[in-house]
Amino acid sequence: MRNYVKITFAALFILMLVNVQAQKKVTYGKSTFTVYQPMPDLAPIPPCGFAPDVPGYTLKSKNYGPGTYYCYAPGNVPKTSYKCVLTEIRDWVGYRPEVVKELAAKKGLVPMNEKTIKKMFKNTRLPNGGLMYQLTDNSWIWFYINGLQNCGPKAWASNEEYVISVSYIEKVPQQTDVVLDKLYRFWNDGVKFADYAIVNQSNSKTKPTAPTDQNPNNFSIGEVLNRKKGFYRLSFGGGEPTYVWHSYEKVVDANIKKPDFDVSGAAGYNDLFTAFEYELDAVKLAKNVYFSYSVQSRFLRDIEPGRTWQKEMDDRKKNDALSKIEIQKVQKANATALEKMYKEIFK
Repeated sequence: MRNYVKITFAALFILMLVNVQAQKKVTYGKSTFTVYQPMPDLAPIPPCGFAPDVPGYTLKSKNYGPGTYYCYAPGNVPKTSYKCVLTEIRDWVGYRPEVVKELAAKKGLVPMNEKTIKKMFKNTRLPNGGLMYQLTDNSWIWFYINGLQNCGPKAWASNEEYVISVSYIEKVPQQTDVVLDKLYRFWNDGVKFADYAIVNQSNSKTKPTAPTDQNPNNFSIGEVLNRKKGFYRLSFGGGEPTYVWHSYEKVVDANIKKPDFDVSGAAGYNDLFTAFEYELDAVKLAKNVYFSYSVQSRFLRDIEPGRTWQKEMDDRKKNDALSKIEIQKVQKANATALEKMYKEIFK
């Protein structure tokens, strides 16, 4: 009984810690605002079930490190027990394509041919070729493979192929509740295991509408997420700045009926040395919407011959420090206006 109480207390403490870490607060002037916190009623985007036993970013290779031209500083991969498709598929990054093919064959998966891929996702941002497998009737996994020319001791003397990005693609019906739920879940997963997340929905071929329009064709899910209230836009009607609120559901319902319905999203860490970038893309094809969840390496790439990844990292540090200083200057100069803005939003 005592052990059960101890375990329960530890679990509650960890839950409290996670919730505190996942909240985002900002302070401007004399006011502090909680601009977002995760939504506890949303389950993670389910893993797809196809992942290697060993994360690719932990694999060792003679082709990177000191003395090579390969820009591979493995980067920071914060430990997390949060399981979703994004934290699952990132384990493929860093694998060699021949190993991916071997593991896929053991699962009975057969590579799709290029013509089929191109036909499926023609004229969209989704893949039009490469190494792709169909997992179910409505889901696929795609591996972006790149040949690295400078991954040895001599410039342009090699062409080592690695998986530098992987995407899980899912087809869903053109239904407002289904699509909106997936937008929320990507945002929620991002702030559960990372530092930030944002989702932008737009009609890609249509000129953005004014914030006061009844049905604007673009919005963001980011700070001050309130599913019941919706999202806000700044308006200068009457000469005074005000915040106009719109329902997420109504806007998605109107926009999803149009052929150019489009979504993009990003999640990640405020750490210069973070290993991965996490992305979301969603496009409409006929009567379905295709969601693509992607993870890509920030370091698995060629750099200018004669440089090392250590030198590359030194330059990134300097640029990052300068950027932070400039951002702080802007925030300090506009602290009064920002405080007024958030007070208006939180009325």
